[in-house]
Amino acid sequence: AYADDGTLLGRSSLTMVDSEFRYRIPNTGLELRGEGVFVTFGNPANLRANNDSDPTDNVGKTMYGASGEIAYHFPLGTILHSEWEAVPFYRYTYENLQTKGFAGTDLNTPTGAGQLQFHNVGIAIFPSPKLVLKATYQKVINRDPAGAQSDSVLGGAGFFF
Repeated sequence: AYADDGTLLGRSSLTMVDSEFRYRIPNTGLELRGEGVFVTFGNPANLRANNDSDPTDNVGKTMYGASGEIAYHFPLGTILHSEWEAVPFYRYTYENLQTKGFAGTDLNTPTGAGQLQFHNVGIAIFPSPKLVLKATYQKVINRDPAGAQSDSVLGGAGFFF
């Protein structure tokens, strides 16, 4: 990759450590989930984002995020010869995508971009253990003054195989 001034950018590396857990408390419908991730770049001065003359998309030496979720499984009984289940849930997520060690040709100061929080409340309906229908309301808190501030209603379907 090349910087905006035409100079060849050197190499960089990325190391990511991720940990996840999921636990359903025996003999109850209560389920807990969590995830944490930490990322470090070997040489952020060589990243295109730090050399594209746009100081708002800079990448720091590190970034991280974490989320936690609580859900409860309610059996709905047998419908159409299948065991249905409703699972209301709440999930909180925090991400910081611009931390430490800014370097490159752009103005290298943290802008607040990349500091995001998400509050998700929703329900998942399982017509069978291999099929899920989801509806979620997502509240977004974005520290970037120019960033997306809009909340959303999301829907989806998924299947396991």
